[in-house]
Amino acid sequence: MSTALAILIAILVVLIAAVLVWMKSQSKSINDYFCNAVKVYAFTGSQDARIAALAAAKVAAGAQRNSMLAYLRGMASDFKQMSESESEFKPFTDQFFEAAAELEKEISVKDWTISDIRVQKEELGKANPDYLNALNKGDASVFVRKFPHLFK
Repeated sequence: MSTALAILIAILVVLIAAVLVWMKSQSKSINDYFCNAVKVYAFTGSQDARIAALAAAKVAAGAQRNSMLAYLRGMASDFKQMSESESEFKPFTDQFFEAAAELEKEISVKDWTISDIRVQKEELGKANPDYLNALNKGDASVFVRKFPHLFK
């Protein structure tokens, strides 16, 4: 009986580890999706990319959402430094600051509920079904395929 119990415990440990690895992989996929959506929105003004970035943020857990906000702030800081040394980046910096501030404000409004996520995903599906499908799959490359010049 103790051998069977040990085997059962080992199977449970392996299953839990597999679930944790899968969750970490999903978290990275959602972060990548968010970062790519932000980049597209900031540099093209694409409203469906904005909706996609918000959907990714709303799907994310609280700690992950905080890392997304930190990403927005970090990118804004990087652009500011680049624009100080290279004036040709100034228009992009202003454009990114505006886009990042708008996203940060909306993402920070509250902790999102399942209902909020459902509504945001419905909005994304109406705006761009390909982006919704990619979000559900954790496929950040959808933005790279559509806007390859932004990801060189």
